[in-house]
Amino acid sequence: MLILFSLFNFSRTINAATNHNRVLLVYDSQNDVKNDKKNIDALQRSLTSMDLRVKTVSQADYKKGTLDKKYLGVITMINWRQVGLINREFINDRDKFSGIKLHIGENLTQTEINQLGIKVQKVYQQQFILKKDSNREQLPFSQSITVITQQANGASQVGTLSTQQTDQRSYPFGYIKGKQGYLPFFTNKGLSLIVQTQMIAQLFDRVGKFQPLLTITNVTLYTNLRTLDELSKFCYKMGIPFAISTTSVSKNTEMKAFDRFTAVLRNIENRGGIIFLQTPEVSSGVDTAGQLLNQKFLTYIVSLARQQVFPVGISSAGFWNQDKVLRNNSLKYADHWLLMQDGTKVTYVNQDNDAQIAKQSFFAMPAASLNDVKKSDSTTFTIPTALTINMPYSQKELEHVESEIKNLPLNWYNPVEDGFSSEINTETTSLKYNHGDYLVNGKLEDIQNTNLDLNKQFSDGKPNSLFKDYFKVQGNILAVFFVIIMIILLIFIFIGQKVYWNRFKR
Repeated sequence: MLILFSLFNFSRTINAATNHNRVLLVYDSQNDVKNDKKNIDALQRSLTSMDLRVKTVSQADYKKGTLDKKYLGVITMINWRQVGLINREFINDRDKFSGIKLHIGENLTQTEINQLGIKVQKVYQQQFILKKDSNREQLPFSQSITVITQQANGASQVGTLSTQQTDQRSYPFGYIKGKQGYLPFFTNKGLSLIVQTQMIAQLFDRVGKFQPLLTITNVTLYTNLRTLDELSKFCYKMGIPFAISTTSVSKNTEMKAFDRFTAVLRNIENRGGIIFLQTPEVSSGVDTAGQLLNQKFLTYIVSLARQQVFPVGISSAGFWNQDKVLRNNSLKYADHWLLMQDGTKVTYVNQDNDAQIAKQSFFAMPAASLNDVKKSDSTTFTIPTALTINMPYSQKELEHVESEIKNLPLNWYNPVEDGFSSEINTETTSLKYNHGDYLVNGKLEDIQNTNLDLNKQFSDGKPNSLFKDYFKVQGNILAVFFVIIMIILLIFIFIGQKVYWNRFKR
């Protein structure tokens, strides 16, 4: 059984005017060579889901005196051991800092070792096994890793690193002594990510008990709507609460294709599903003030609401919360966020790395990342977590997704029964969701059932051309004509060949 992250039920009320939830994250390098900036993104999103307002600074940009009493804690992240931490001004400020301190990765200083009360050893050319309760994960081969060989009295550990040699040796993975913490590395997937999150939440006193939210991602107007409808029907019949993350459009909302799309979304709402509105693609250098984005996003909300489609929150890649313009023209409208991993394309407009928090932020991770982790109906998570599955596009993919969901023996988060309450507010529209009820500008909405033939091909009201089928018929006639000519030629060839051979026989 997986007993991952729950010590007690945890209810958080955050006052933005106080500083008890501000954290400074200082990293050495993004390590674009190995694309390890995904590790920074995962750490940022997990801290946001803990209701921690994280300010991220590269060591090259750190200024003396930045780390002061306004921060609850500081996290040092060594993301590329060949670079390491070389900013002496940050190191000096960190040594004097009296708040929570977490070091991730290599290059522990002697001051940190003394404050942690440990003895360490650098181990080379090893492939460790991470163990937590009854779960095990074989880690990638590491060139070097700094392990703890002696702990301080009263310290605690989260997870264990074990060698694979015959004289198997074990070391603490996550280590906590009072306000000090250490993780030998940070990765963005698997059991490692889960244990890391648990350790950080424990260090910052943010451990909660949350059931996972099943979320279907990559839903668009170009999605196979029949497949989406079948998937929502499957979840409804199985009694599985779920959410979808979908994009929308700001133009052509009067067309039948949009009617068809929103009809399926209404089916999802009537089957107990909730909808997160996904942020659009960012156009670099075009909308520096965010006015176009703001107008587009407001149009999304209004046009969907007119069709009785009411998003309960905003979904976006993590980098949107690291950009002042993107954040203020999208995320700020909702009090519930779904933060997903950054894709290959990350386009900032006004990057400030000053992440804000919402009433609740779901940390998105692929459901497949838990394939090797033992799960049961008692499995819970330290932070609000959305387990994501990509939208299937064919019948075969749909069957695979349904099988994948069936093989997840989890007790899913239920927005209706578990007290989910959210708001999206714009200048003209107020959308509220409360235990399954939708309210628009204070008025309770009765979402109409959709009896729509999803196989029907819709016309968008354009007049049919007078010669609409002329060329199609003409093409069929020509095809028949050429087939007849070909048959006649083959007959003549056969007769000619026969006459030719008869001449030799005489």
